[in-house]
Amino acid sequence: MDLTIIGAGGDVGREITRTLIAERLLQNDETLLLVGNPEGPSRKALHGFAVDLMDAYAETCPRITLSFDPGEIRGDIVVMTAGATLTPEPNGKDISRDTLAEKNVPVFEQYAEALAKHGHGSEIVLCVSNPNELAVAVFAGRLGRKRVIGTGAFLDSLRFRKEIAADLGIRRQQIHGFMVGEHGRHLVPLWSNVHIYRYSGEALSAAIRKIRKNHRTPDFPGDVLDITRKLRERVLTGRIQEAYAILGRYPPDIRAAVKPFITHFSGSKTIMGTARATMDLIRTIMLGSDALISGQISLEGEFYGIHSTIGVPFVIGNQGVDRIIQPHLDPEEKTLLCESAERVGEKIRRFIG
Repeated sequence: MDLTIIGAGGDVGREITRTLIAERLLQNDETLLLVGNPEGPSRKALHGFAVDLMDAYAETCPRITLSFDPGEIRGDIVVMTAGATLTPEPNGKDISRDTLAEKNVPVFEQYAEALAKHGHGSEIVLCVSNPNELAVAVFAGRLGRKRVIGTGAFLDSLRFRKEIAADLGIRRQQIHGFMVGEHGRHLVPLWSNVHIYRYSGEALSAAIRKIRKNHRTPDFPGDVLDITRKLRERVLTGRIQEAYAILGRYPPDIRAAVKPFITHFSGSKTIMGTARATMDLIRTIMLGSDALISGQISLEGEFYGIHSTIGVPFVIGNQGVDRIIQPHLDPEEKTLLCESAERVGEKIRRFIG
């Protein structure tokens, strides 16, 4: 399969590219197209990046080609990483995802329209850029809902499982659990669907009660917002270790939601976690293995009657979204999910139309 990375000159695009080649996911006769911004620094740096990759992996490197023209995009899998990222605003204001949407929606539209016009009609698009739901909505509107997947809820679910595992002293792969909803402050942890290896019945319920520390599902969005605001000054003044220590007192779902904020603004960003999650999805598609995941997709009523673009569980295969899975949710989880979907729907109407 041939693969394209849009925004290959950015931090996440570069890491995905390097990992793809280092792990030999593409064969020598397959093509990796790196797409850069002709108006940005990648116009120069992407050439050097490609040469450096070929120096490092000459024996196993696929064919690497470069493009700065959206009309030249080709590939069986297209990874969308282009666009601006969140940065602190002046005067202590909250970080605005609306500002990010205003900047990035035109970028999404440019590439989606080019791919719809010039692509071969079977591409699977993995949207990494944020706002993740808006990226998926734009591409799905041009290419069809089945072929466009957002990585947000997939990454959120990995973080959720990691935090649960850390509290129980076990490995992440022994946890089954999903985050759904909006990738950001309005994600929804599905505690009702958490399964833990060697835990069942009352032992499972007791373990979950213990690590949740009396926090309730209806309070989750407010808890995330309050704790983020509480830690904001520490993060932006460089007191990163202190911020992580305070956050460590909270339950796994809150840590999974807030920790990326600290990591991103520590200066490290969330590059490796995002790239690793994207790589897992690419590998699943390329190997032709169906897998049950949570990710952002465009819905038309198939999941609890929701018409929006949000993270939900579904089966991914080598043609994209195979089928949507609707697990039983607690009423409180369903309420939060519907509220999250409505928020996203309002943003889609405002920024996309």
